[in-house]
Amino acid sequence: MSAVEDVDVVVVGAGHNGLAATAILAARGLRVLCLEKNAYAGGMAGTREILSGCRNDVGASLLFPLAQGVAEELELARYGVELIDLPVMAVNLNSRDAPAAIFYSNPLRMARYVLRHFGARAMLGFVRLLAFCQYPASLMDRFTPRSVPPSFEELLAQAPSETKRRQIELAFTGSAMELIDRFLPDARRHRTLRALAAFAAVQSTYKGPFTPGSALCLVYTFAHNQAGGLMRRVKGGMGMLSEALCRSVADKGGEVRLSAPVQRVLLQNGRAMGIELRDGRRVHARAVLSNLDKPATFFGLVGREHLSPALIERIERIEHRGAFVHLLFKLRRLPRFGPPFEHLNADPRTRFNTTLVPDPELQQASYQACVRGEVPEHPPAGMQIPTVMDPSLAPAGFHIATTYGFFFPCTAPKAERGHLRDAMAERILDRLSEYLPDLRDCIVEHAVFSSDHFAAMHGATNGDFTHGLIHPEQMIGGRLLVPGSAHATPVPGLYLCGASCHPGPGVTFLPGYGAAYEVAEALQTAAPEHLRGAA
Repeated sequence: MSAVEDVDVVVVGAGHNGLAATAILAARGLRVLCLEKNAYAGGMAGTREILSGCRNDVGASLLFPLAQGVAEELELARYGVELIDLPVMAVNLNSRDAPAAIFYSNPLRMARYVLRHFGARAMLGFVRLLAFCQYPASLMDRFTPRSVPPSFEELLAQAPSETKRRQIELAFTGSAMELIDRFLPDARRHRTLRALAAFAAVQSTYKGPFTPGSALCLVYTFAHNQAGGLMRRVKGGMGMLSEALCRSVADKGGEVRLSAPVQRVLLQNGRAMGIELRDGRRVHARAVLSNLDKPATFFGLVGREHLSPALIERIERIEHRGAFVHLLFKLRRLPRFGPPFEHLNADPRTRFNTTLVPDPELQQASYQACVRGEVPEHPPAGMQIPTVMDPSLAPAGFHIATTYGFFFPCTAPKAERGHLRDAMAERILDRLSEYLPDLRDCIVEHAVFSSDHFAAMHGATNGDFTHGLIHPEQMIGGRLLVPGSAHATPVPGLYLCGASCHPGPGVTFLPGYGAAYEVAEALQTAAPEHLRGAA
């Protein structure tokens, strides 16, 4: 290979968004090269053997419903992706004194369950909470391809009525509990439903459910894809998406190169004109796409000396905190629910996704402990056992489990975080064992990671898998760096294509999809010979 390569587009990072952008650009006749520092593709939506003989998802574990155009263009099924429907989405547990809230994918079965165990008022309240969230969620365009969002102020100015204006204000500035108290006010009868709604509001934030601004994450989580559909598992693990996209890229004439860490973006007269690899080799390109977050892109690859003070200040303001611990288990058998939830053992699918949702007040206390640098007493946590639905992920006779516990004290001194990580892992395991008493006996192998691992392995600033937490000032127009563009940056020729772009985190492929279209259109304005006629 020569010391200098020439391509039309170079993509930094083979996460799912970077790969989606690469595939779409290659399909349009562009010479595109995607570079990945790790020895595997997929980034935080990858799958690797971490526990012996198992296929472990390193981060994301569920596929969001895809926008119709995105699903068609990426041709995931053609390249081998198989999806698994989830009849039981989650079993949400609050305490032994409160009924489990089981989320079924069948809406009628779900409604009957809520009606039977929580009553008509709870069912109506939960439906109204979901309905309330849909208007502000629709303004966020979470599932709309190629959307360029307005600012919060523009949303308010465009509100069609005073009622809608107040709805927007509450969604963007209020706390999650303001919404939950409005629609599920009975702290006793609605206990589990209130707790799970509070949990939905804190997983991608650095806030408690009573903290102003936490309502937006609740709205974001409850957003409904107008095309329909539910979250599903990918057979073989989330990494199968990236493997399929790598095959697609190769078919279309592009290239994905692994174990190729990028050192810096090359600039000429202030314009991005390629990259330099860590080994000194260079790739010249007409456009550079970064799948990294904003600090990793601008401070890590471009350099502060090339940025304006205003841009530096803007990027430093972005809140990146990964307040979680990630546990992986290899299990000798499927753990069983203990009393009073033994009846759930009749259907193994109920053990696919067990979520521990403490009361909102305890979740707020967990957040406050996290801020103080302490391990919380009652960390909310979710554990998936994907082998319930996909036995191919583990050797015959075994299961795997993946667990996330939240409100890890990620701002504690780094020298203390290893000990705090292990202490929090034990606390999460204790909490899970309250409901699955034989869990510890089932474990034959385990691994524990914190956000520090995500930072080291995937380049995510402070281990933040959202590439910018779901806080009001960091969403919709707050995610843009250049007015009128979801992907352009103040550095000409440099674009963003990851979750730091609108509409944000989640495996939707929308940031990569939108970036590919924006770059393709920009390059077509002065297309060289080999691009003429490409659509």
